[in-house]
Amino acid sequence: MKKKVLDITNEKCPMTFLKAKVFIADNKGSEKMILIKGKKDFQLLKNNLEKNFEVKSKKISQNVFQLIFT
Repeated sequence: MKKKVLDITNEKCPMTFLKAKVFIADNKGSEKMILIKGKKDFQLLKNNLEKNFEVKSKKISQNVFQLIFT
């Protein structure tokens, strides 16, 4: 399975959500990884993704988080 990565560390909500939505639609059938900056944006995006996907998350650095899902 191919792994696709979206880096939205330079974006703020609501752009994080919109870019993630397009990324998911364009990469069906692939393992997807999203890098996001900011605890609030991370939590909002994670909560939305968990409605439809099994999401694994990991803190990469002080303020950058990783979301992985299929």
